[in-house]
Amino acid sequence: MIAMASSGLPARLVPRIAGRKRTNALLSGSTEPEQPTSATTAVSTVAFEQGKLSAAAKDYAKTVRGISATTLAQLGAASGTVYFPRRLERKSEAVFFPYTLSGKRVNYKACAFPEKDFIGEKGGKLCFYNLDRVLAAPPGDVYMVEGEWDLAAMVEAGLPIGRILSVPNGGREKKEGADDKPAEPAGYEYVEQALARGLGKHKRFIWCGDMDDTGLSLRADMAHLLGAAKFWFIDWPEGIKDANDMLRADGIEALKDLVTNGALPWPVAGLYRLAELPEMAPIRAWEVPRMPAWRGKILFAPGTMSVVTGHPGHGKTAVMAQVWADIADKYGLVIATATFETRAKPHYRRILRTLHAGRLEREMTPEEIRYSDQWINDHYLFMQHPEQTPTLGWLLETAEAAVVRHGASVVQLDPWNRLESQREARETETEYIGRCLTAIYKFSQDMGCHVQVLAHPAKMDGPRKGSPPELDDIAGSKHWDNRVDQGLVVHRPKMFDEGQRCTDAVIFHKKTRFDELGHPCKLKINFNIQNGRFEDAE
Repeated sequence: MIAMASSGLPARLVPRIAGRKRTNALLSGSTEPEQPTSATTAVSTVAFEQGKLSAAAKDYAKTVRGISATTLAQLGAASGTVYFPRRLERKSEAVFFPYTLSGKRVNYKACAFPEKDFIGEKGGKLCFYNLDRVLAAPPGDVYMVEGEWDLAAMVEAGLPIGRILSVPNGGREKKEGADDKPAEPAGYEYVEQALARGLGKHKRFIWCGDMDDTGLSLRADMAHLLGAAKFWFIDWPEGIKDANDMLRADGIEALKDLVTNGALPWPVAGLYRLAELPEMAPIRAWEVPRMPAWRGKILFAPGTMSVVTGHPGHGKTAVMAQVWADIADKYGLVIATATFETRAKPHYRRILRTLHAGRLEREMTPEEIRYSDQWINDHYLFMQHPEQTPTLGWLLETAEAAVVRHGASVVQLDPWNRLESQREARETETEYIGRCLTAIYKFSQDMGCHVQVLAHPAKMDGPRKGSPPELDDIAGSKHWDNRVDQGLVVHRPKMFDEGQRCTDAVIFHKKTRFDELGHPCKLKINFNIQNGRFEDAE
């Protein structure tokens, strides 16, 4: 027999005196905090025998809850009379559900009847209800509910008693998270402790909780804490709120069938079956005009990113200026370029005038110049930082305006090393380059444009001096090789031969991620001094 204190509660169930917080007592499924109670409330001393159920308790369980005395006996439930300070503010008969850990009772949940109210044991430990049995069971499915009566309903429906858990209370508040991280659910130490005891060995956690806002919040928290990969859930039929409700409304077989056969996998962002993925628009690549040998070998496309490298003075700016001018002319594109080492006026304008007219600028007529300049205005935008201190953030913001407002299909940065570094504290150069390239790559895909970066290689001494660089020779990081869709190298084997200017060069298509962009190859070109154009030398 367990003696009750003068307040009407067993000594271990006496609430704290008024005005003090009840920080470690079991609460009901509601997130509403328990209210302080008065220690002066006097009720007659009552006693109950652990494991013994009164006729009234059995009748309530069967007629109102649909739970048999056999199921309650399996759970070790008992009945007695206790004072409920939260809602009833009076004594009421109640069913007591024992909480145990390692065979030792560490708490009680007293559930009033016929009117509802809940109270836990003063100083009781917060833990899952029925945890000992679930920990003892071999790895398998675990069904999770939001209350002791729901757990009893699952047992009544024939679910193995060693496969069911109930949370001791409802959803909790969220801890404040960092600006770039989601808030972590707080107040769930009992979940972490259960996992430490071995709960994580089980294969699936099937959530069978309430469908109200509080229940859905709790469900999301549990998915986070237990891991989305193992988390499944039950959607109750319309008008049903929990397991006990379904037992009473639809019966044992319906409840068992739904929870055993109707569990849905918790959605994991970014994980899909093939049939669930939308069809992607085909890559519609741009061929490089006036270079017959490049056909099918080197192409460019919107929504992709390329990098071009080569030793200083080997012509990467001039080659790519011609490539984009010819593509812009054939396909009617707008090019947004940041030419930090080649002034838009007069140098880049001279290149474009020559390319458009097919003759050197100094040989062009005034009419040809006007016509060429109008073409440049129609097809080119120049990005220039007002203080000559461009950053990647500024570049992408400016490029977005070029794409959205002016329909730019290509964004070109020439060269990379002219951007102001924005490395964070303790961030390595490799980490910084990786972060920047990820941002550029995402921009190209989000905006549906091609982004090209021209970048100088690191100084090459020793046996490789004078050799064409590789993509991972670009100063800063190997990410220049692995983060881009395409990589090209412009190289001039000789600058002079016996005092004569050499005009031949080689294009190495080092990498292509997609077949639509061509394939790795080596192609020869030659610079025609007479008309200022590179020509196919294959």
